[in-house]
Amino acid sequence: MKRKFITIIVLLVIWQGFALSIDKVVILPLPLTVFKQMITFVSSKSFYLAILATLLRVFISFLLALIIGTILGIFSGLSKKVNDYLYPIISLMQTIPQIAYILILLVWFKSLTALIVIVLLMILPIFYNNAVNGIVNIDSDLKDVINLYHHSFSFNLFHVYLPLIKGYLVSAIETALPLSLKVGVMAEIFVSANRGIGKQLYFARVQIDMVSIFAWTLWMVIIILGINFICKKVFSYLKK
Repeated sequence: MKRKFITIIVLLVIWQGFALSIDKVVILPLPLTVFKQMITFVSSKSFYLAILATLLRVFISFLLALIIGTILGIFSGLSKKVNDYLYPIISLMQTIPQIAYILILLVWFKSLTALIVIVLLMILPIFYNNAVNGIVNIDSDLKDVINLYHHSFSFNLFHVYLPLIKGYLVSAIETALPLSLKVGVMAEIFVSANRGIGKQLYFARVQIDMVSIFAWTLWMVIIILGINFICKKVFSYLKK
């Protein structure tokens, strides 16, 4: 903890030094100026509405990606034929740049739907690949025992496969959560959403308000760290 605190202090000192040497707020504002702006945001209703709007969109996309990616990954892990069909699609999804998703989906869908689909397509491969790896790495003897009892797929899904690949899914969640928020905010900037963190960053950029851009960026870091902290606490509790 002490070392982390020292690292943060060093980064702030470097930031302060560069800001003083440049001496232009429109390029690099002072840390204290940014922190004051962060506190100012807290007293504004639009601050909470923007965060809530972004988190809601991201949560919907994240939940859909978790469900769809995990189920498809389990099917692919159990059947080589299914994997042969789906693997090229997942590989294509992973290689398409984020900006291409945004431009294409904006033509196909309304802005709100496009935002949800963009994040969904970006993080779905993470859940898919982790689910496939989890199923493939199940011990062969255990697979024989599973097949011996001839339970329905739904029974095996909830009582066997999901518990066995829980570690892989936890790893996917830890990776996909911060990524989904970052992708969601970037998509909001390009889509020009009615409300959200991305919208606030867009307004700040148009007004050349570098202080607000830095303030929102730091709030995003805090939100992501907070979400990761909560998830780790929940996962550690579930392991007990």
